[in-house]
Amino acid sequence: MLQKYVKMEVVELQQTGQFTEKHIGRKGAIHLVLLVEILRVVASVLLIISAGFYLRHLEKTKSQRKLTSLELIMYFTIQFAFILFAISLLIAVFS
Repeated sequence: MLQKYVKMEVVELQQTGQFTEKHIGRKGAIHLVLLVEILRVVASVLLIISAGFYLRHLEKTKSQRKLTSLELIMYFTIQFAFILFAISLLIAVFS
């Protein structure tokens, strides 16, 4: 929803070509929204990478010994989260 708002505001500013004080305030807000979106994406990428490393660690541990109940829950939760992420990515790409 924020991305649509940002795109509308950017298009409006580009079409008018006039930057009044009103537009400068909006431009600052647009930059802030873009910064928040970038930080959200970076955090998501870091979470996905760290979950992948932890899943790899759990797979190695599983081959050496039986996983504890908490480790087993995390193992299946991470796998399920990766499946949901892949499905949501496919929906976003093809919609």
